[in-house]
Amino acid sequence: MTTLTVRAPAPAGLATQAVVRAVRAWQLPPQPAGLPSELPEPVAAAAGEPPAGPAWAEHRTRFAIELVGDGVSGWHAPVAETVTQIIADDLAAGLIGHDAAAPRRLAYRKRTGRHRNGAHARQAASAVELACWDLASRATGLSVTGLLGGTIRPKVPAYASALGLDPAHPSAPEAAAWITAAGFWGQKWPLPKPLILAGPRTVAKTLGRLREAAGEGRFMVDALGRCRLDEAMRLLPVLADLQVAFAEELLPPGSFGWHRLRASGTGVPLAAGEHAVEEAEQTRLLTGEAVDVWQVDPGWSGGLARSLHTTELAADLGIATFPHGDRLPAALALAGACCRDKIPAVEWHLTLEPLRQQIYPTPVHVEDGMLPVRTLPALAEAPTVPEKAAVLEVTGS
Repeated sequence: MTTLTVRAPAPAGLATQAVVRAVRAWQLPPQPAGLPSELPEPVAAAAGEPPAGPAWAEHRTRFAIELVGDGVSGWHAPVAETVTQIIADDLAAGLIGHDAAAPRRLAYRKRTGRHRNGAHARQAASAVELACWDLASRATGLSVTGLLGGTIRPKVPAYASALGLDPAHPSAPEAAAWITAAGFWGQKWPLPKPLILAGPRTVAKTLGRLREAAGEGRFMVDALGRCRLDEAMRLLPVLADLQVAFAEELLPPGSFGWHRLRASGTGVPLAAGEHAVEEAEQTRLLTGEAVDVWQVDPGWSGGLARSLHTTELAADLGIATFPHGDRLPAALALAGACCRDKIPAVEWHLTLEPLRQQIYPTPVHVEDGMLPVRTLPALAEAPTVPEKAAVLEVTGS
């Protein structure tokens, strides 16, 4: 896929640097295969198969979206090929002339295609919205947290997502102990389907080793929607005994089976939200007493403004939010604009996030279990793009 550029004459009366004059998509190198080189030995030893890297098509073919203003650009990356195509087909032409410093107007920009709903359409809308925040921040010289109302805290706790690790691996307890010693807010481990099929006793034994190694650190699990209802019901007492801080997506959130889990009375907090891409679904899960822990991803949910809205709604309902780590710069901006009661911690994927960070000139790192909130303009540094790229240009009206 070649670089996309949509151009139009500058609208009269709009002199701000944040007005979008062009939309571009730059192809990035594929995500590196294998594990990050800087992983500590206990974590690398427990890594499961297949290894982290371009296992998904969106990791192999990915792009950076650039919104060009007057002498300044806003960026968002990485973006999958399908999402980039939707931006090109549906959103790019309507962005020309949009003032990125007026986020409430974005929803009313013209669309030129029929992609309105679904995960890819919402990711496209989210990518554009986040690029607008980046452009507005660079144009005004204010940080994104400043644009959101002010920086509440300069650092945010990170919880370690061990979803790339094998909980049954002999080295897994050493990895769990390392995570706690590194100062992470907590750690989240996967429930692979073979482990689920092995039954509650095996799950208790396997996770029990990790829970013991984690010591006083918080412990969470993610089944990635792999359980049947009967399997999930049998696992709940095990998870209660392990005193998990939350269990994520044992079943599809909001389904009949999900509500059966909620009614079981085991006291296991249930987490969901990252895959609730549509606004109606987000509201239904939050106001319908369907979740104990809210997980929002600004790159999937509609962007930063929508994520802030659902975070505030969750807080009003007494529900803490843990932003999904797939779009870490946006998650950190969201967390930096909220107090710790609203957002206790942000997800840091141990085996994937260091690879994602390689698109930036200066990668973000966890130090003593904390992630820095950016107080400079922009969501993040502009991604490193190829010096030469083919350009497809479409002239606007």
